[in-house]
Amino acid sequence: MNEDRLDMPVKPSDAEEEYFARQEAEKRRKMAEERQAQLREEEKQQKRALHFMKCPKCGMDLEEISFGDVRVDKCFSCEGLWLDKGELERIQKKEAGFVGRLVNVFRP
Repeated sequence: MNEDRLDMPVKPSDAEEEYFARQEAEKRRKMAEERQAQLREEEKQQKRALHFMKCPKCGMDLEEISFGDVRVDKCFSCEGLWLDKGELERIQKKEAGFVGRLVNVFRP
């Protein structure tokens, strides 16, 4: 009779089933979060490639124009001028008047 017991599968307790179900759910949740992060990064890269050196106003190509040690992005379609981070401060060092006042408006 003891041999018959060895052949019978042992049913896991409710606590064990709940533990393994939680483990599986957590594993799947982490995988989903990782996939979402990967998709967001891919979307960010696609948008960057689509919009790189495009005018934010009209969407046409921007061209870089040298202004001293600053490279100003110029749109020859709508005549917009665009500066990258730090470029306005570099211009301010050269031309403190109006540009200096303008920079102060946007400082935190």
